[in-house]
Formats: sequence, C-alpha cells, structure tokens
Amino acid sequence: MNLDIWTLELARLYERQGYNKDALEIYLHLEDHENGSEIQAGIKRMHKKMEDAGHQTHPEEKISFLFEKWLMLMVLRHRLDNFIKIKKRLS
Repeated sequence: MNLDIWTLELARLYERQGYNKDALEIYLHLEDHENGSEIQAGIKRMHKKMEDAGHQTHPEEKISFLFEKWLMLMVLRHRLDNFIKIKKRLS
C-alpha cells in the first residue's frame, strides 16, 4: 500500500470497519513520523481489541469461525433429532 495515504483518518476508518491489524500498522507508522495523543490512544485501542478478539485481525476470520461453529451445531442438532426419533420408536 502507498505509504503516502496512510493517515490518521485511514487508520480510524480501518478501526471502525474492524480491520484491527491494518489500523494498528498505520497507527505504528504514524507514530514513527508524528507524535500525538490520538495516535497513542489508537495504538492502545488496537492492542486491546486484538487481545480481546484472540488475535483475529479481520472480520472475515471471525465470520468464518462463527460459520464453522454454526455448521457443527446444525450437524449435532440433526443427529440429536435422529436419536430422539429412534428412542420414540423403541418406546
């Protein structure tokens, strides 16, 4: 990515969209070239968000994880329903 467009506003945009790793990268780049409380606050927020999210850096990763979990629950539910039907037949 062109470093000329790495601005505080772009970092904030990435942060709002959930691209924490990208936002952190921009904040760190800005910290090397500028010094401001907003940049420091952004870096702290990104570190905390990434820590809280278990280092999932992009929303797509979280969606993929949740979809996989949902699919597994659907399979288990189907199996449970089958066991319940079998139990009713045996009773």
